[in-house]
Amino acid sequence: MDGRWTRRTILGTASAGVLAATTLAEAGSETGGATPVVGSRGGFTKTRVLRVFIGVNPAWPKPDLDLQAEAKRLQAGIDQVPGLEDVEFVSNALVRDADTLAGLLKAHKDVDGILAVQICLGTWRLLTMMADSGIPTVVFATPFSGHEWCMVPDMQRAGKKLDVIPTSNLNDVLQAIRPLRAIHRLKETRILHVGGGMQIPEKYAAEAKQKLGVEIVPCDHKRLNEAFEAMPAAAVEKEADRWVKQAERVVEPSREEIVKASRLCLAMLKVLADEKAQAMTINCLGLFGVNGLPAYPCFGFVRLNDLGLVGVCEADLPSTLTQVIYQHMVGKPGFVTDPVIDTSNDTLIHAHCVAATRMDGPQGESAPYVIRSHLEDHKGAVLQTKMRVGQEITMAKLVGGDLRAMAARQHTLAASPAECYGVGTMLVSTGKIVDIPDVDRGCRTKITVKVRDARKIFEGWSHGLHRVIFYGNHLADTRRLARFIGVDVFEEG
Repeated sequence: MDGRWTRRTILGTASAGVLAATTLAEAGSETGGATPVVGSRGGFTKTRVLRVFIGVNPAWPKPDLDLQAEAKRLQAGIDQVPGLEDVEFVSNALVRDADTLAGLLKAHKDVDGILAVQICLGTWRLLTMMADSGIPTVVFATPFSGHEWCMVPDMQRAGKKLDVIPTSNLNDVLQAIRPLRAIHRLKETRILHVGGGMQIPEKYAAEAKQKLGVEIVPCDHKRLNEAFEAMPAAAVEKEADRWVKQAERVVEPSREEIVKASRLCLAMLKVLADEKAQAMTINCLGLFGVNGLPAYPCFGFVRLNDLGLVGVCEADLPSTLTQVIYQHMVGKPGFVTDPVIDTSNDTLIHAHCVAATRMDGPQGESAPYVIRSHLEDHKGAVLQTKMRVGQEITMAKLVGGDLRAMAARQHTLAASPAECYGVGTMLVSTGKIVDIPDVDRGCRTKITVKVRDARKIFEGWSHGLHRVIFYGNHLADTRRLARFIGVDVFEEG
């Protein structure tokens, strides 16, 4: 994952009105010209980062090093890295003493994070000050810039919000920015919960707001139905044509079912834009089963995820929050799944009837898909998306409970139902897609993922069924963000 967010970042600043109007007006185009992100105030504000260039003793790397010139060289190189368009560096100061740093920390205590670019030796006191500030700090250390990197692991074990990226590639600065961007955007994120009788756990919503800044708000399904009825017929037909035209084929659904799914898709976009929200999760099975919704919202979920928004089925808040976190951090949608374990060949089969076609992000190519019926009841219209064989993936879920407390209590991650709703531990693992099963069992979209030890994953399983799949290996990003937001990481299997 190269982390180059140029298109993603630029589009992230557009307004909710543009999203609604453009999507409806251009529903026949591949992305509808729509904005993938809608901020809480019409667009995400810039991530604010205190950037300092630190160095005290130039004996290492060399005694005649011109510190000012070196700082300017590194600054110029970093400023040319693609993907920083939404970042505001609030300082470019050369810091050589504690008093200067103390003044900067006091003046910029509200930043989302600190990027400390090391240029020479003698910075141990400066690192300690930044670690003690409580502000998430990433030290960017090119080779021969100093030895202080060796202090960081001990400081991390002491609970400090500090990390170091030792690298010769200036593009790796994006590794430092990704978690800071996520921290910033989470504070401007709203999740709409269309529960249809399922209530938002108050304690969970309060914890998500307090710890991450995310706002979870209820949304009556009648809002969707009203928007559904109000959709212009021409826009709906255009949207339906888009789905059919881009499909490899249509199997079970009638034109009527595809039109209804397309109409609900546009209604979801409209409600999300009106609410200036970025994510929506719906009690789809429950509501559709009692005729509370006129169609399955699967088309809508795919459309949101392809645009860089978040759509999650079954009113699953933990999976929704997990997907929101990774969307903000790595710019890729998630695939919420019902895993199936096969110990005979160390694989997990991930299956669901909702899967984005742009799993690489809005800027990526669209995967092939077939329009099918929902497999559990042979009704409605959904996509059978054909993901990429050979693709490395990350499986994750943010859950409740304290990892250390649970381990001490039970020597296991076994969780109570209440602990499934929480912001305490990120469950994570990696694997590789080795097959795309096409069988009439389980949900429509399926991927077979090779893992190290399927039996071990089974024996340690906890916190409910669902997991969220993302293209790419994001273990390093996960650990860095978790350290900054005070979340444990447990690698499953």
